[in-house]
Amino acid sequence: MSRSFTGQLAVIINSYNRMSLLKEALPAIEKTLLNTPVQSYVVVFEAGSTDGSRQFIETYAKGSAVKILCISPPPHLPGTFSDGCNYAIEYAAGAISNLKWCFLYETDNYISNHSALSSALAIIDENESMGAIGFTVEKLDGSKAGYGQKFPSVISFLLGQQLTQMLKLQEPRPLWVKEQDHRWTYCDIVYTSPLLVRYDAWKKVNGMDSINFPFSDSDNDWCWRLLKSGWKCAVLDVQGVVHDNRTLTSSWSSKRTLDFHQARYRLLKKHKGDIIFLIKPLLALRHLSELAILALGMMAGRKKKENLTARLSLIKRVMMNYSHIS
Repeated sequence: MSRSFTGQLAVIINSYNRMSLLKEALPAIEKTLLNTPVQSYVVVFEAGSTDGSRQFIETYAKGSAVKILCISPPPHLPGTFSDGCNYAIEYAAGAISNLKWCFLYETDNYISNHSALSSALAIIDENESMGAIGFTVEKLDGSKAGYGQKFPSVISFLLGQQLTQMLKLQEPRPLWVKEQDHRWTYCDIVYTSPLLVRYDAWKKVNGMDSINFPFSDSDNDWCWRLLKSGWKCAVLDVQGVVHDNRTLTSSWSSKRTLDFHQARYRLLKKHKGDIIFLIKPLLALRHLSELAILALGMMAGRKKKENLTARLSLIKRVMMNYSHIS
């Protein structure tokens, strides 16, 4: 697109021990920004990597045609995903005059379609009630990856992730709006990988809730609060926007099963109310049945002991709202 956009844009990257991905993600976003008619900066929240990521970022920044700012969390700030987004956007707002757009871009993102961001900017700029827009992301092999979902329900939490996925209870139901050479749709929850955000919308809901959702469900809670504040999320159907960690998981993902249940319980209590208390006995029964199935699988050599340990932990915690046991 040839049109230009008012205001300035800050790309926000959370970085922690994923330098192999960062080496591809950073040049890709630089090329995209050079093909996007808006003044842009990159702000990398470096959460204390020990794999040389910070040194790579600082060296790359010296030769980049785009201004790249590498920042670290202050001593009092945990290096969580939500804290990183909040701090980096707050920093960008102070360092960049007339900040209008924030582009949440992760180390496992890669953009080969350098017009995708311009198309997303055009759509969100023309729709004043749109607070954020993501993309129908794909993996490096071209297969589609998940871009978002419907708001979670108490029933889906009770059934568990596998049954919910099998029954497609949270799968988006897109109603595509066609405009010239692209199409887009509204979606309840759009994942932050990547996600173009209107800065005014971010400010309206005070960013992410880093206390209750440091990692898991941080984007779910943010999108829910966004809707309650009068903003909508959308998805642009486009090729060449990649979300693929290539099996390189971050240490942020090491307790995903436990963190998911704790965060999902908090999410539903926050947005659905105290009805969540009533299903705790049923959640305990689900965990017991999962434990039995996993035990049989481990005896047959098909399941790992770690899966069993995670379910035992859930059983111990469920009646205490999945809180940590001291």
